[in-house]
Amino acid sequence: MAAPLWTPSKQYTESSPLFAFKNYIEAKYKNNIPDYPSLHQWSIDHLDSFWESVLNYFDISYSGNYTNVLDWEANSPDFIAAKWFEGMELSYAEHIFKSYKANGVAIKFQSEYEEYQEVKWEELKSKVSKIQQYLIDQGISKGDRIAAVLNNRVDTIAIFLAANSLGAIWSCCSPDFGDKAIVERFEQIEPKLLFIETKYQYNDKTFSKNDTLIMLISKLITLQSVVNLNDSMWNTVMEKYTPKALTFVRVPFSHPIWILYSSGTTGKPKAITHSTGGNLLEHFKALALHQNVQAGENFLWYSTTGWMMWNYALSSLLCGATLCLFEGIINHNNHQTFWSFLKSAKVDHLGAGAVYFTSIEQLEIDDYQPKVIGSTGSPLPASTFEALQKKFPEVHIISLSGGTDVCSAFLSGSSMLPVYAGQLQCKTLGSDIVAFDEDGMEVWDEVGELIIKKPMPSMPVYFWSDSDNAKYRDSYFDKFPHVWAHGDWIKIISDEGIIIYGRSDATLNRGGVRIGTAEIYNAVNELEEVQDALVITTDESDGSSKMLLFVRLVENLKLDDAIQKRIKSNLRKQYSPRHVPDSIFQVADIPYTLSGKKLEIPVKKIFAGIPIDKAVSKDIMRNPDCLEEYLSFPG
Repeated sequence: MAAPLWTPSKQYTESSPLFAFKNYIEAKYKNNIPDYPSLHQWSIDHLDSFWESVLNYFDISYSGNYTNVLDWEANSPDFIAAKWFEGMELSYAEHIFKSYKANGVAIKFQSEYEEYQEVKWEELKSKVSKIQQYLIDQGISKGDRIAAVLNNRVDTIAIFLAANSLGAIWSCCSPDFGDKAIVERFEQIEPKLLFIETKYQYNDKTFSKNDTLIMLISKLITLQSVVNLNDSMWNTVMEKYTPKALTFVRVPFSHPIWILYSSGTTGKPKAITHSTGGNLLEHFKALALHQNVQAGENFLWYSTTGWMMWNYALSSLLCGATLCLFEGIINHNNHQTFWSFLKSAKVDHLGAGAVYFTSIEQLEIDDYQPKVIGSTGSPLPASTFEALQKKFPEVHIISLSGGTDVCSAFLSGSSMLPVYAGQLQCKTLGSDIVAFDEDGMEVWDEVGELIIKKPMPSMPVYFWSDSDNAKYRDSYFDKFPHVWAHGDWIKIISDEGIIIYGRSDATLNRGGVRIGTAEIYNAVNELEEVQDALVITTDESDGSSKMLLFVRLVENLKLDDAIQKRIKSNLRKQYSPRHVPDSIFQVADIPYTLSGKKLEIPVKKIFAGIPIDKAVSKDIMRNPDCLEEYLSFPG
């Protein structure tokens, strides 16, 4: 057994919300829970009691009465029919403002071009009240969709809280999304109102979204109003209304809170619709119990508004923490702008993508000691664990894994367990996770498919416009009956932790952000020089990844600098800089199955060193001989 990298002190463990929750469970149910594995086992063996305990422990306010915590039969073919706390009504925004303190600081903010600032709860409340009144005057009510193209700023938080306070459904893209990516998302949900910033700054460059606004107005035919935060209309909204007491519309537990999006591997991104109650309970559990977020602390997760970690970080306010926002490129001014903000804001909980932490292994950082470092987006290498622990000897490093599908992490941290380099500490409470081999048998100490055997309340209620739940079932329940197959390779190590090996499907991992192959193909295949294409990402030993694009060009064309430039330019224009590959290779053919499915996963396996005959069965291929060419390219 490997030696732990970090072991919690008795004081660290016993001062944590997780330890207090364990004591609460022991007192309430008259049982003895000696350690975290025992607590986790109790939580999945007694799923109803566990989630009801979360509800009561965190003093969730609600109206109405529920008969059952969970209405679901264990032999159901999937979790779609699972119903949680039916009969209950509650409000997420109401719980955010439970943390209100008259002179307390709600948000700390800085950008790469703006100085450090603090926003008190009273200022946030006033801004939310003004926006709430504007939304009411616009006829916004429960169930209406509010779309946004906004930066990671205080105003964005206020707009969301105002929309949520009325029971409206939130959906947001960050301004660095290309026009096509935004339209493909918002057209599905038929928004009634759009908030947008028509300019933003990133890496000392200013970008305009004026053309995007014009395009969205023409494409989103359901829009009744548009608010541009960069023109006089926003100032008019802020000046027209006088702050007054906030009102909160309570909605059923399963009522949508926000719509997030899949990466679009096989077509348009799936509009993943999350429940109000499910996310409220899950985020209390994930942030307080697993990340040890406590009242009075400062929480930051570097994110854009288009990544689910924005929604996740927002929920630190539920725990009584101050939310810290940084807008701009994270390595601005050789990282100094960001780290200066961390020090000024006295950030206790620092979160970012794993690739960023790997990139700063050699960076010298003085006069700063966080309590917790959180990492997600891709596996955090053992060497980065060790480098971070050396920089910050007392820090609790929590590597998380979950995703947009649950808007949380189901593999996370524990104040009751040691940390091993390169490993995630634990399965979260209420998450019945195992590894399956190809035959659907549970395995330990070997790589298998990440499986969730029982429902979680933060699983999607449905995909928007997926009326018969066909896309939902195909996404998680098609591979193995009765259980959720998440699409990650994991190894569960006896008596230690969990190792994540990356995606088992064709989704691209680009700097910690998942990108769908369909988005790449949409932009590349429309070029007249390109007949077909295939894209993969490779996982490097340092925790980074490379995107490799293979193109089949029209006859007699050679891949020259001009064609490469056109491909990259189109990807950047239509989607984002993240969609631009590291390398482009010309191939004679693209591999397909007999039924016409493109074979990204076998090509990815080949680049991981797996022999062709192990990576794919040639019997199912339309053109098996083409794979030999892929062996000749550098990874």
